[in-house]
Amino acid sequence: MPDKLNYTISSSARFIICGILSLILIVCDSHFNYFKDLRYTLESWLTPVYYVANIPAALSRGVSESRYSYQELLRENNFLKSEIADIRVDLLRYDSLMEDNERLRRLSNSPLQDDFRKIGAEVIMVDTNPFSLTVMINRGLNDDVYEGQPVVNEEGVVGQVISVSKSVSRVLLLSDQNHAIPVVVLRNGIRAIASGTGVVNELSIVNMPRNVDIREGDLLVTSGLGGKFPRGYPVARVSAFDRREGLQFAEIKAQPTVYLDRLRHMFLIWVPESEREDIYRGLTPAADGAGEGRRDNTDGAQKPGNAGGQP
Repeated sequence: MPDKLNYTISSSARFIICGILSLILIVCDSHFNYFKDLRYTLESWLTPVYYVANIPAALSRGVSESRYSYQELLRENNFLKSEIADIRVDLLRYDSLMEDNERLRRLSNSPLQDDFRKIGAEVIMVDTNPFSLTVMINRGLNDDVYEGQPVVNEEGVVGQVISVSKSVSRVLLLSDQNHAIPVVVLRNGIRAIASGTGVVNELSIVNMPRNVDIREGDLLVTSGLGGKFPRGYPVARVSAFDRREGLQFAEIKAQPTVYLDRLRHMFLIWVPESEREDIYRGLTPAADGAGEGRRDNTDGAQKPGNAGGQP
């Protein structure tokens, strides 16, 4: 019995020591980035493992896609032809719309948005941690990817790169609870901050007064403030607005325009370094002054340490 008691005490002591060491390592890494180089090296070494782990999913997708019948493919082909025809009709007015847009920009002294460099990427792994909404993509330092780089797809903003290794990178999704992004209501130009809630397809619009002119269905787009995301990319649509008496601020929820739980392909955007600090400096005083009183409530609403959506 004494031997068993001594063994039990020794095991408990070892457990406590290991726990204390783990906490010390976590604090050192989160506050001082002591292990950033080690993580980079490990992720580079483990890249083949990620690809191997993704093989079953890739094979499953391939088998599933190959099971389409000829009739299904024919119907899909006819549908796409119809869509292309509609797009071509819309493009007939493209030149005219571009001329009108350029004329309006000259009148408002607003700068023309650059055609940013972009490259496609594919999701190779999804983080299973329920408290961290991140995915791993098949682009890294070899492709000039950098931390903080904006990520979008054909539906809108996906998130931003938070860590980069040689050939893979991790992307923090828009709805992660540590992510926030400056947005503007497309209908009336009200600025706000869209913060992640930790729920994959839900955002929260924070620190807005109860009488703010925001409605369900309003489209929120990137404002360009903060120098992280270019202006004008769709972010979310307002899905709920609670302005009950007794609330200090309105409780506003929004649904991302991108289905973040179905991601497969996306684009990385290169914002020129000279423009990252302030992408759009050309707002006119009139535009800035309009609604100044109602917008100033959102200027400082970002999460601590998350200026411009930085996690």
